[in-house]
Amino acid sequence: MTAEASAWPVPWEPVEGDRNGAPQQLSTAALRALVACVARLPWGVQQSVVAGVARLAKAVDRRHSDAGRRFVETALGPDLDPARREALVLAAWEHLLTHTLEMSRFDEVVPPERFFEHVETDVSPEVRRMIDERRGGLLLTAHVGAFELAPVMALRLGTQPMYVVSRPPRNGPLSRLAQREREARGYRLLHRHGAAASIPRVVAGGGWVGLMVDQRARLKTVVAPFFGRPAHCERAVAVFARRLGVPVAFGAVYRTERRWRYRAEFRRVLWPQDLARLSLEEITGRINAELERMILAAPEQYFWIHDRYRDAPPADAP
Repeated sequence: MTAEASAWPVPWEPVEGDRNGAPQQLSTAALRALVACVARLPWGVQQSVVAGVARLAKAVDRRHSDAGRRFVETALGPDLDPARREALVLAAWEHLLTHTLEMSRFDEVVPPERFFEHVETDVSPEVRRMIDERRGGLLLTAHVGAFELAPVMALRLGTQPMYVVSRPPRNGPLSRLAQREREARGYRLLHRHGAAASIPRVVAGGGWVGLMVDQRARLKTVVAPFFGRPAHCERAVAVFARRLGVPVAFGAVYRTERRWRYRAEFRRVLWPQDLARLSLEEITGRINAELERMILAAPEQYFWIHDRYRDAPPADAP
């Protein structure tokens, strides 16, 4: 086994979609060119474009906007000012567009050797202890802030090797482009299908696995409160947290008012001994509580436009 192979407990794998025809190639090329052009506009012009497209999307895509309204009202309460609710739904659309444009140029603007010049860190002693123990673990985050930078920040803190579980788009060329760009930042992707077999191998080899677990789960789920309402959540995360006996860390990277400046918060760890006697529902509840805290730290930077409670039990269910 080579040194390179031994450094990665799970070999590299393609994480790509299954549609690879001419339409997918053309749409990927067009999207790539459009994002590159808009991302290089003067900052004020770029903000105007994002705001205009977000307002249009909010008005045209009523299904996602309505889901966002329900999600915001669940999270922030029924007495929320309607104007505040509409502002957060619009901000969610802007967040999606801003994040796409930002990540398209991040590696150009922020080279690895200057990473900490752009990121202010808030790392708790228990997170540093967890990393120093070098026994592997799980890193959980949400679609808040510059969420693609969470595993990059973890790597800079010392969580090597790092993998991230990903569900690729159906568009094959687009998925391959996304994999190249993300893995150029130092971590590798694991396909969502098959991750259940790969995660134990990564952790057994002292590695880390990043997961985004704030969206509605499908297939095998566990029902637990999310912002106080029952929701379908990822069952596998709680299973791994208990079965593998490794720490579960939480981290988020938020944008600040200054362009290309961020604030990283890695504060909380759930230790194996804290979870050993808990049910899957109780573990998921603790995980959700941490995700809620991360989201509410910057609600204007969260992807509210997601039908989080579809097919979930009624809000008044026990």
